[in-house]
Amino acid sequence: MIQFVLIVLAALLACGGIFLFLLIKGPDLSGYQHLRNPRVTTPGDTTVLVVPFTATTDELKGVFGFLMKNYFKLKGVVKIPWKIPPTSARYENALDFDMPAEKRQHVFANMIWRGEAAIPLPSAVTELPKLKHDTLSAVIDHRHYGKMAEILHLGPYENEAPTVNRLKKYITEKGYEISGPHEEVYLRSPGTPFCKPERYVTLIRYPVRKT
Repeated sequence: MIQFVLIVLAALLACGGIFLFLLIKGPDLSGYQHLRNPRVTTPGDTTVLVVPFTATTDELKGVFGFLMKNYFKLKGVVKIPWKIPPTSARYENALDFDMPAEKRQHVFANMIWRGEAAIPLPSAVTELPKLKHDTLSAVIDHRHYGKMAEILHLGPYENEAPTVNRLKKYITEKGYEISGPHEEVYLRSPGTPFCKPERYVTLIRYPVRKT
């Protein structure tokens, strides 16, 4: 009997260890490594859960918290932590990435952001839970993507400037111009357990058109 209990405990510990490892490891990013170099692509149309916001940098955490609270109330979506699709945000007002780094970090910390936080949904999901919030609300939207220029950024958000400027240079060199808002897809983020800013992975995007 004792031997059986020990075997069961060992199995539970092994399963718990695997679960914790996968939770800390986060999503599989192997399919994104080629995006360390910029490219222009046309993503497929996507159904998304959207939370519009006007928020300070400190308040953005609450925006994404409300987004995920709605997401987990939905039926028919993936809820295994390391398989949940990445969140994203479109920013109507972006930082001036050409300003000096010290000034840019100060502006970043005190910014009032306007935009939309989002997470992809299966197209079959059509009903939202009725969750109340003082300032936020959620809607289901269908996004049609045209051509997008994108690049992978590794590290803290306040250090994005060199990556963004590299992408903008690439856009110009390829004969395109930016035609819409700054967009970020958060592949590894504050929502990833035990993830320090140095390990954040962000896909930076701009809609583009030929000049």
